[in-house]
Amino acid sequence: MLNLAYVGRRLTPTAPTEVTRDAVASFAAALGDPEPVHPGSVPATFLISLTLPAADVLIDDPDFGLDFSRVLHREQRFAFARPVRVGDCLQAQVIVDSIKTVAGNDLLTLVTDVSTVDGEAVATVTTVLFVAGEAKA
Repeated sequence: MLNLAYVGRRLTPTAPTEVTRDAVASFAAALGDPEPVHPGSVPATFLISLTLPAADVLIDDPDFGLDFSRVLHREQRFAFARPVRVGDCLQAQVIVDSIKTVAGNDLLTLVTDVSTVDGEAVATVTTVLFVAGEAKA
């Protein structure tokens, strides 16, 4: 079971990360995109490369109680204030939005605000994870 006291907690923002052509090309290549960096565009899902590591602190926190081997990705939503661009210097801040227990399993919702280092909102990424409960003996 996840620690319900974490609901509402805002994690420390990540260190600024520059969106480079090489990083976008590597991400797109992993998805099989033959033309990874289209003029002026970055794949919307590129933000996963920033938001997923931003939540690592929860995986590493024994008080939170998250066993990542029991996690299934359930849902991902992106709400953009503006497109991500090569050259942006972005940071991400995760908020533990909710933890709901259903039939002994947890549904963990994380909301990650992505912004420029100057504070300009870029996107909000919502992730829902299914965390399987312990098997009963």
